[in-house]
Amino acid sequence: MKKKFIAGVVMVGLVPALTGCASWNRFGKDINSEMSNGLKRDIKVYNADGKIIMEEKGKFDIKHTSRSLQYIDQKNNKHNIYFGDNTTVTVDELK
Repeated sequence: MKKKFIAGVVMVGLVPALTGCASWNRFGKDINSEMSNGLKRDIKVYNADGKIIMEEKGKFDIKHTSRSLQYIDQKNNKHNIYFGDNTTVTVDELK
């Protein structure tokens, strides 16, 4: 019983410490994204010359690999962007 009490006190004491750390904030963003079907984002694809060849703004849930970006829009449509050495993709979170 005494060990459970001490463990409870330690856990309650850690909550304020964890709320200020970056990994806790990222965890909160992940939960928010999952619960609300994505976050408001601006996705831009640039060619080698730095010109925007595609732009999409909206509320998206995204996944990525080293050569692709997958996003799901509010209508539950899945979109895939495949890019090579001459393209750049940026995903900015909007407020």
